[in-house]
Amino acid sequence: MTQVGHGRVTFSFKDAINLGFSYLRRRRDRSILNIASISLGLSFYTSLILTDMFYQTYATLGGASQSVESTYYWLVIIALIVSVVGITNAMLISVFERVREIGTMKCIGALDQHVLLLFLVEALLQGLVGGLIGYILGVGAALLSTGFTTGFNIILYVQPVRLFTIFAASLGISLILSTVATMYPAYKASKLDPVEALRYEL
Repeated sequence: MTQVGHGRVTFSFKDAINLGFSYLRRRRDRSILNIASISLGLSFYTSLILTDMFYQTYATLGGASQSVESTYYWLVIIALIVSVVGITNAMLISVFERVREIGTMKCIGALDQHVLLLFLVEALLQGLVGGLIGYILGVGAALLSTGFTTGFNIILYVQPVRLFTIFAASLGISLILSTVATMYPAYKASKLDPVEALRYEL
């Protein structure tokens, strides 16, 4: 955050990233829980999609045709909803822990959108890491669940573009989930009154 003439303050995306990284390091335990929540939900989703794809590929190679039961996809949706609720709760707690910090930022010229941007960048960083871990765990789980039937090298027969599509979808879903889960806490933080925030005692 940089002070410019006439009391105007600039707060770039780079500033938000630096502050976001700083906060995630200081609150490592909470960050790990949020990332774990995202990655577990995404790994479940990714493993089901890949398991279905591995079975389809195996069938094209002359193996028996198999598929994932549709019931499991409903379980994925429930897992992702639970993940969003968990992240929202954690971010609300984060807002209350940082009330005085937010008040200080506003007193030196930070605007509502600056605070909003800070929380959203933190959400995107956690979503990015959670999405990457979730995809890796999902690939491992899919190989373990199908490997004894299709062979653990089945992944080598899947078109790379299909694997990349699933990777991009998983990453996109994790970013969307973490952002949606953070919207209300971020809005609440951005609307804090700076004077009241400085008086706040946790």
